[in-house]
Amino acid sequence: MRAAAPGVLLVLIMAQPNLATGMMPYYRHAWDLAPLLITVIFAAYLFALTPTLSFIGTPPARAAWWWRIGLGSACGIGADLAMSLADSAGPACVARVLAGLSVGLVTGSLAGLILERSGEGGRTAMATATVLGSALGTIAAAWVAQYLPAPGVTVYLGHAVLLGIVAMAVLLDRSARDQVAVGAQRPALPSTEPRIAGYLNGIAAWVSAGLVVALLPSYGAELLDTTNLPLLALPVTLYLVSAWIVQRAVPPGRLPAEPLIGQLTIIAGVALAATVAAAPSLAVLLTGAVAAGCGQGIAYRTGLRIVSAATPPDQHARVASRYAAVAYLCAAVATIGFGVVATLGTMQDAVIAAALVLVAVAAATVLVRKRAVPQAIVTEATTTTA
Repeated sequence: MRAAAPGVLLVLIMAQPNLATGMMPYYRHAWDLAPLLITVIFAAYLFALTPTLSFIGTPPARAAWWWRIGLGSACGIGADLAMSLADSAGPACVARVLAGLSVGLVTGSLAGLILERSGEGGRTAMATATVLGSALGTIAAAWVAQYLPAPGVTVYLGHAVLLGIVAMAVLLDRSARDQVAVGAQRPALPSTEPRIAGYLNGIAAWVSAGLVVALLPSYGAELLDTTNLPLLALPVTLYLVSAWIVQRAVPPGRLPAEPLIGQLTIIAGVALAATVAAAPSLAVLLTGAVAAGCGQGIAYRTGLRIVSAATPPDQHARVASRYAAVAYLCAAVATIGFGVVATLGTMQDAVIAAALVLVAVAAATVLVRKRAVPQAIVTEATTTTA
C-alpha cells in the first residue's frame, strides 16, 4: 500500500485537469462558448503549469517533497471546487490555473517518492500513472456528466473527496524505512542529434496534444452531430493511451530518422481527422486520434532523449522540466491561435491550421538536422586527429 499510494495520488492529480476535457462539449453548450474561449480555458492550465514546473516544481531534497505535495494537492482540491461553482469561462480559467499549480508542484516530488519506494520499476509506474490519470479523468468525467445528475458538480466533488483522502494518506506516511535502491545511473552517451531538434519534437508533441484535448471533442460533436459525452471523449482517450502504448512497445532509437517519424505520424493523424469534415465518420476520427497519439508518444520521448543526452543524473530533473516548459508554453500559444482560427472560421479550419503548423515544425527539424551533419563530421574528424 505504501508503494501504491504515491502512484494513486499521481493518477488523481493528473486526472483533475482532464476532467474538463471530457465535459467540454457540455460546457460549450451550457455556457455558449466560442472556440476561442475553449482554447483559452485549456491554455490557462499550461500557462500556470509552465512557470510552476520550471521554478519551484523540482525539489532540491527529500525534505522539500512534503510541502509541495500538500500544497499541490490543496490546489487540486481548490480546482475541483472552483469548477463545481463555475458558470462561465472566467471561473473556469481560475480553476485551470489552480490545476496547473497542482500538477507543477506535485509531479517532481511524487516522482522522487515513487522511485524511493519502487526502485527502477517506479519509472514505468510514473509513466503509467501520468497517462492513466489523464485518460481516466477524460473518460470518467464524460460518463459521470452523461449519466449522473448535476454534471458540472458531481464529478468534481467526487474527485475532490478522493484526492483529499489519498493525499492525506501519503502525507501521513513519510518514513523512508523501506527505501528501495534506485541503482546506479550513468549519463547517456552524447546524442548525434542537435538539441534544437529535441525541443522541436517536444513542441510538435504538445501542439498536437493542445489541438486534440482542447478542440477535438467539440470538433467531433459538430461533425458527428451527437451530444454523447463518453463517445466524444473517446478520441482523446485513445490519443492518450496510444501515446503511452507506443512508448512501451517501440524501444527508443529503433526507428529510422526517429526525430522525424514521430512528427510525420502526428501530421498523418491530424490530416486524417481533418477529412471527417468532408465525410463524417467516427471510425476515421478515432483512427486519426490513434495515429496522432502514437506520433505524440514517439516525438515527446525522442525529444527528451535528445535534450537530456550526456546529462549527469542529478541534472535530469532540471533538464526534463526545462524541456517540458518549452513544449507546454508553445502548445498554449498555438492552441489559443487555433481557437482564434476556429472562431473566425470553422473547427475544420483550426484542424488544417494545426496540420500546417506541425508541417512547419517538421520542416524546421529537417533543416536543423541537415545543418548539424557537417558540424558533426568536422567534430569527429578533429577528435580523431587529436
